[in-house]
Order: sequence, then C-alpha cells, then structure tokens
Amino acid sequence: MKNILLASTAIVAFAGAAFADGHSGVSFAGDASLGFNDDISDGFFWDSKIIAGFAAELDNGLTASASFDINIANDDDADTVNFDDYTLSLTSETGGLYYGVTAFAAESLWQSAGDMAGDSFSEADNDIVLRGELTFGSVTAAVSTAIEDHAGTEADDDATQLSVAAVADLGTFTVGFAYQEKSGLFGGAAAVAGDYNMDEVMGVFASTTLAGFDVTLAFADETTSGQSSLGLEVGYTMGDITLGAYYVSEDGNVADESFGVSVGYASGPIAVAAYFNTDLNSDEFAVQGSYDMGNGLVLTAGSIDGDSTTDNDFAAFIVADYDLGGGASVMASFADANNVGTLTSDDIDTFGGYELKHGTTIELSFAF
Repeated sequence: MKNILLASTAIVAFAGAAFADGHSGVSFAGDASLGFNDDISDGFFWDSKIIAGFAAELDNGLTASASFDINIANDDDADTVNFDDYTLSLTSETGGLYYGVTAFAAESLWQSAGDMAGDSFSEADNDIVLRGELTFGSVTAAVSTAIEDHAGTEADDDATQLSVAAVADLGTFTVGFAYQEKSGLFGGAAAVAGDYNMDEVMGVFASTTLAGFDVTLAFADETTSGQSSLGLEVGYTMGDITLGAYYVSEDGNVADESFGVSVGYASGPIAVAAYFNTDLNSDEFAVQGSYDMGNGLVLTAGSIDGDSTTDNDFAAFIVADYDLGGGASVMASFADANNVGTLTSDDIDTFGGYELKHGTTIELSFAF
C-alpha cells in the first residue's frame, strides 16, 4: 500500500447523508466534458457522469442511504456506459454497515510509515465489499469481506478474504493494527489485476506528535511470501513550509531499504512541491508548482521522472486552467510522457489533481 508523502491528487468523494428535514431526501449531481487531444484517434473525446444519492433517517436513529454513479464516455473511439461506485449503508452515531464499492477494513484504518513492501493490504478497485464498523469510546474497529471481484464475475460471489482492523486514540498516542487472511483465487485471472492481494498480511502502527514533529512507526509482514517491513515516517510544518521524510528497512525478497524526502511550500497564490524517493530499487523525483493569477486563471507546471518503465506518472507538463464561472472551466495542457510506458497514457497524475493525456489537450468542463 503505497504512502505518498505529498498528496498531489485531489480526490472527490460522494456519499448519501441524512437531509435537513430529518426524514428522507434524494440528490443528483453531475459533470460533463468535451475535449480535443492531438495524440488520440479522431482527436475528440467526451465524458459525462451522473451522481445519484438517496437517504432516509429512520425512527430508531439509524440512517439508510444509497449512492451510485453512471459514467458515459467516449475516449479514442471507445464508447462506454458504466454503472459504478454503488454503495448501500445503514449507519448510526457509533457504527455502520456498508455494502458495495467501499474500502476493505484494513485499507480503511491502516496507517503506513513510508512505502512499505510488507503492508500490501488489498485495496478496493471496484470490488464489491461488505464492511462493518463500530466505535466504542476511543476505539474504532472494522471487519470486512470481499463479495465480488472488480471484473464483475459472479462465479465467485462467496465471501472471501476476511479483513479486520482497529485504531485506538490514547491521547498522546494513536495505535492500531490490521490483518487480512490469505484467500483463494479471487475471480480467476482477474485476481492478479488491480490492487487485490491474495496473501496473508498483518501490521501494527503507532503515531504521535513530539516537539512539533508528526511521527509514525509501523511494522507489516506479508506472512505468505515472508516479506516484512519496519518503517519510520516524520513530518514537520513550519509556517508555509511542510517537510517530510521516511525510512523503511525491508526483509525478504525485495531491496534491503527504501527512503524518501519531500518539501512543500504554499503561500498566497503560489504552491510548490518536490520529492525524491527510492523504493524497491526504483528511484523517482518530482518538482511541481502552481500560480493562481487571481482572475480565474491557474497555471501549473512540473516534471515527474524515475526508473520505472510501467509507471504512468512520468512526464513533463504545463497546464492553464481558466474558471468560466457557474461550474464551467476550460483547460489547455501539454504533457510529454518521457518513458515508453506512458506514451499512450491518459492518466498522468499531476500536482493539482489533473489527469493529463500525452500531447496537447484542450478541454471544456461543466459541473452541475
């Protein structure tokens, strides 16, 4: 489970919630975009998403909710309609039961210390998951099981891979543990895709703040393969500057160690971030920055580079993003994918949350 010292991707989540009338409600939102890219067939692409949410506050203090997305897209002559991210939940002030596209228990509560090879807990990637959570005092615990794999096959719609985790807030310290059992071949060949891991994994962690430094110590062991990791991560903020560093001692079939450092600066219209890490014999370096012109125009540029031939984040890029008001914006970008593994990528993740296509792109977006 990779830990990124400087979050460079904005993530927007939607969930149903009880409405102000205290009984029920229905909400709809959506977005749409139309763009041109000089590196794809026919040049033009478009997509649209409808986000629906339903919620009802029951008489016994429970809240029932449901949400789902409908994605309609055309990208490089491929028309797709997907019914995605549906989640059903029944929640109270002290707990909840969730079914659908939701996180595994270990994924939701585990806290790593750097890029640890041993903490390879499964991460939900359109998997169907049943998860329960309960908070009692300062302790939050969760248990989950996977129901259906992200390929959507129904042959294996049986509960598989138990995952449990707990976190306790002890005041000065926060401690926690996570465990997932070894599972069988989950969805056939699809089991090796995405971030689903069939191996048994366990981990413990503790975090605290000392003299202004945020410190996390974690140990994780993938018992099936024999890979274990002991990591220490430290973060410090002074004014507009944020510093971070981690070191992981590895024992198993990967490199003996991994480490990384990062620095970020944000003040007024300027934001800059840089990092370097060496993980599992693969080095990566990035420097990125943005400037808000104050008239609705934001300029962003940077370079991400490294040794990997498969990581799709490696590129030099520049973005001009202009807010037209009313939820509309127009973006112009150029991204030069600088290794062979990214030449056809449309998912170059950058500072500011952009997912850029290789080449020159002009895109008009609307939010409703």
